[in-house]
Amino acid sequence: TALGLTEGMHVLDCTLGTGADAIVESFVVGAAGAVTALESNPLIAAVIADGLAHATGDNYEMHAAMRRIVVHHAFLCAAETDSYDVIYFDPMFRRPLHESAGMNALRVLADMRALTEEMIAEACRVARRRVVMKERRESAEFERLGFTHIMGGKYSRIAYGVMET
Repeated sequence: TALGLTEGMHVLDCTLGTGADAIVESFVVGAAGAVTALESNPLIAAVIADGLAHATGDNYEMHAAMRRIVVHHAFLCAAETDSYDVIYFDPMFRRPLHESAGMNALRVLADMRALTEEMIAEACRVARRRVVMKERRESAEFERLGFTHIMGGKYSRIAYGVMET
């Protein structure tokens, strides 16, 4: 809901990590859309890209969505103005949720740098519709980076800052 995705949209996921969010994004935008995912750590980028490309099992629609994700080893790339519908950030939380088993395995390799105002300004230039950042609900990062519209479940510890462009 926070990303406002529909079929055919183009998404730039700036923080691939385990790829979970990128898979959902790709599933929603479908074959007519596109998801480009960036990962600053070359080892994580290579391992996750290989997993996305070679996943097997019975869920053929999900595997097709996984194979459509284009992974690049990059932190934030220069892109043309208005070249993606949505730009998405899920940076490592300043105060992590340590019970997140999926992330605990990658935490030692993860890029712990905080997003900057300049990164958000660049994302706003590149996004046709919105920029979204996932963070802990009580995080001061939303205010620091200029996100005034916060979405998320009433009882969830996670929230999404949404900035319309």
